[in-house]
Amino acid sequence: MREGQLLEEQSIAKIRHIPTIVVQGRYDVVCPAATAWALKTAWEAQSSDSSPVSFKLHIVPDAGHSSREPGIERKLVEAADEVVAKH
Repeated sequence: MREGQLLEEQSIAKIRHIPTIVVQGRYDVVCPAATAWALKTAWEAQSSDSSPVSFKLHIVPDAGHSSREPGIERKLVEAADEVVAKH
């Protein structure tokens, strides 16, 4: 993928039907929170009444990049439980 490709309208149009939950550490320097926010904003820009947004963004205030950090781990488990409960 080239930089910014996922934020492009045609890219989001291809995937926005997939329910999406992003768990993001506030202090992540590998994948900065601003990138997750940009994805959320681009995703919501494609929303309409007939095509609602299925995108949730959780910013974990005391975490960085690792999925093993307690706050990230907790939110990932909550997200997985949410998906299982719906399906």
